[in-house]
Amino acid sequence: MIPAATGPDAPSLLRQQLRLVLALALLALVALVLPLAALEVPLVHYLPLHTALEFIAIAAAFLVFATVWHSPAREVSASLVLIATALFAAGWLDFGHALSLKGMPTLVTPASTEKGIAFWLLARLLVAVTLLLVSGWPQLPPLTPWARNVVLAGYASLGLFLGWLVITHETALPHTFVEGLGLTPFKWQLECVITTLLALAALRYFRLARASRGDAVLPLLFGAAATAALGELFFTRYTAANDGQNLLGHLYKFVSYGLLYRALFVVTVRKPYQRLTQQAQALALANERLRTQALALQSTATPVVVTDLHGRVRWRNRASQALLPTLSLEDSQVISLFEAPATPDPRQQQELRAVVGAGGTWRGLVELAIGADRRVLLDRTVTPLRNDDGVVEGFVSVSEDITERLQVLSRHKRVLDTVLDGFWMVDTEGRLLEANQAYARMSGYPLVALAGMHISDLEAEEGVRDVRSHLARILVDGHDRFETRHRHHDGHSFPVEVSVTYDPSSHRLYVFIRDSSERQRAAAEKLDLERQLQQSQKVQALGQLTGGIAHDFNNVLAAVLGYANLALERHVPDPQSKLAVYLREVIAASERARDLVAKMLTFTRIQTSAGASVIAPAALVREVVAMLRPSIPSGIAIHSRLDEALHIRIDPVELNQMLVNLVINARDAIGAQGRIEIVLQRDEVQSALCAASQQRIAGRFVALDVSDDGCGIAPEHLPRLFDPFFTTKDVGQGTGLGLSMVQGILRRSNGYVLVQARPEGGSRFRLLFPEVAVPPGAVAPSAPPDDHPVGAGQCIWVVDDEAAVAGYLGELLAGAGYQVRLFGDPTHVLDAFAAEPDPPDLVLTDQTMAGLSGLALAQQLQRLRPGLPIILCTGYGGDIDHAELPLRGIRHLFSKPVSAGQLLQAVAHALAVPAAAP
Repeated sequence: MIPAATGPDAPSLLRQQLRLVLALALLALVALVLPLAALEVPLVHYLPLHTALEFIAIAAAFLVFATVWHSPAREVSASLVLIATALFAAGWLDFGHALSLKGMPTLVTPASTEKGIAFWLLARLLVAVTLLLVSGWPQLPPLTPWARNVVLAGYASLGLFLGWLVITHETALPHTFVEGLGLTPFKWQLECVITTLLALAALRYFRLARASRGDAVLPLLFGAAATAALGELFFTRYTAANDGQNLLGHLYKFVSYGLLYRALFVVTVRKPYQRLTQQAQALALANERLRTQALALQSTATPVVVTDLHGRVRWRNRASQALLPTLSLEDSQVISLFEAPATPDPRQQQELRAVVGAGGTWRGLVELAIGADRRVLLDRTVTPLRNDDGVVEGFVSVSEDITERLQVLSRHKRVLDTVLDGFWMVDTEGRLLEANQAYARMSGYPLVALAGMHISDLEAEEGVRDVRSHLARILVDGHDRFETRHRHHDGHSFPVEVSVTYDPSSHRLYVFIRDSSERQRAAAEKLDLERQLQQSQKVQALGQLTGGIAHDFNNVLAAVLGYANLALERHVPDPQSKLAVYLREVIAASERARDLVAKMLTFTRIQTSAGASVIAPAALVREVVAMLRPSIPSGIAIHSRLDEALHIRIDPVELNQMLVNLVINARDAIGAQGRIEIVLQRDEVQSALCAASQQRIAGRFVALDVSDDGCGIAPEHLPRLFDPFFTTKDVGQGTGLGLSMVQGILRRSNGYVLVQARPEGGSRFRLLFPEVAVPPGAVAPSAPPDDHPVGAGQCIWVVDDEAAVAGYLGELLAGAGYQVRLFGDPTHVLDAFAAEPDPPDLVLTDQTMAGLSGLALAQQLQRLRPGLPIILCTGYGGDIDHAELPLRGIRHLFSKPVSAGQLLQAVAHALAVPAAAP
């Protein structure tokens, strides 16, 4: 069955989902009334947006599947497994839909609107049918691992079959869309069927949620099904696949998937943790109870002896040992409770055997001789020791020494002094009558000073009135257990757990105090580690997504930027002509796109920058201030306090980028009038949480502060400040990549950032770097000349599976005087290398190619011809180990798009400089 994630907020969650569905329904109604069908998004913009939305939804579907699949089988019902595996199969169909949209690259068969719609309809139909089936049978028991694998195999096979059917038999499928006219009746009818199935599922989940009133999953499933049904309405009427209604439908689908993930997260993650917490609390309570019982049994002044059925002693407590030290279990002689010396009187021996042997309880006074001149009188009670089935397994003897009560009190005191917890005995007025050594060590007070102190003298949180009120409640209730803070002798406070019991007969309160400092410190460290793990996982996921996009995008930019430069340089004689102006605009736009991708990659890279060196940041700060001063309104004052003697290790260009971003953000937050302050100093951090990595830090750092008195930062925005594309600025005024770039640079430079948002307005960003003791002694190398060297007919092989990029590089090198041969497949290079009698003088290769990467190709070429110069280009080099490049014969590494001048310089240098000896 679907396990109930119970909680007092389940009814309110259902009301919340109802409000959400009503709001989405109203939005859908307005959208359907408005002429959104006539609002067509240009295909060049629609395709990336559509692909991004689909991939986010696919990621959500796969995340739902992974969350359920990796949860313990006994914790997840078969119903949720069906939903998760259906989303898994639908995610792959959505993947096919995203790649099959008209205008996308070929997926086995050419992309078309028909094929994309077919993938979409099959995915939606699969999810709708599964949700409706689960709503009818929501109480299916958990599946065995074998059965779960069968379900996964079934859905996966179904998804593969449907994908194969759409790809290979596209022409045999019913027509769903006619260009210029819109949907066919078949498409409209099938969308209506899917919408009806989802609406029925939503209605069923709504009724189940109202009936259960304690299950937080069912309201979320209702919201997901209802949102999906509303989203399908947008696909029942459109004439172009790239109109506004289509886009809204995809947004509704994403919201539906998000609600499904939240519902399954409640069951598979939160509920087990809740159960684990309850079990841990119950176990801790049971352990505390057993510990208290065992401590009381061992600490009691009453002698207790446990025997077997024959009366032989199996265990006895300290009081018994102190009373009769000769009765030791280590004695070679077997001691019996029914015989002397445990029971010296023969008449009592017979009576004791008869009574307890018949299952009764014997009680009497037993006189024991202790030594030659001391006798002890015990009030002894012997009862049968029964197991859970009622079978007698032995006997328990409990004796009270009524001769020396003072000796009993002394033993009690020794026991309290040996325990790890502190102990008080308090009167009803709150004065300490007794305390043990453990609490004296805990509080720093000597025992003499503790005697007579009032609880309020040690209590750090409650005042005198609060202490008296608390005492009054304990006297009524008889006991209490709570957490508070006590005041140490040296003045600091420390957290404690207090357990107190009131004895009405003696009018005394007995208090045990446990120092909980270590437990709270461990809990705080665990929370910090969880934050770091979440941040690391988020950075890793964003890095993988950004790297993949950057690779493909940089390939496109390389061709656009390269051909535009070639056209401008070689075929436009008049630099003032309109064609020259147009080409310069293309080049400028491409360079802005290149810089944007570079900012995205800055967030993902973790290797230390190749330009990192030891610098004195004070000089660079002054340069940045001087550079930015003209762009900052005259009403904003810039003040700086810089320690000239401080040095750090960082790439100066990256430090410049961080400062520019922070100063520009401060300017935008201030407006027309205000103050920006930049401070460079040493700082001692005691314990702080890095706002970017969520890592707790401490130690001495070089601190670079950028402060402003602007509008400040809202508390709800602080956790997301360093997320890529998050910005609080208006549309068109920021990309949301500035602070994420700062995070990437800090990660590579072993730096941290602390963010302070002042309540009265303004903010402060404090960058922390490890200090370097020795300043740099080397002068930065000068930039290479920007001329274009000319070749002398050397042979260069260009390898790139992107025909446009390979063509551009060939044109560039041929125009520079080289003989060029182009290859689109790296395996053809190896074949040509083996067949050609005259190998090339240099190989220029892409890194990411089908079949063989650039590094692998370089390694094989070096085996065939050691010392062959190789230049490597890549659209994304985040996973390349720079230390490995010389070992593969790589002379230079370029990130696409490549500057023509830099590439020609590198080619000339590689051809001129001989290979280093291995």
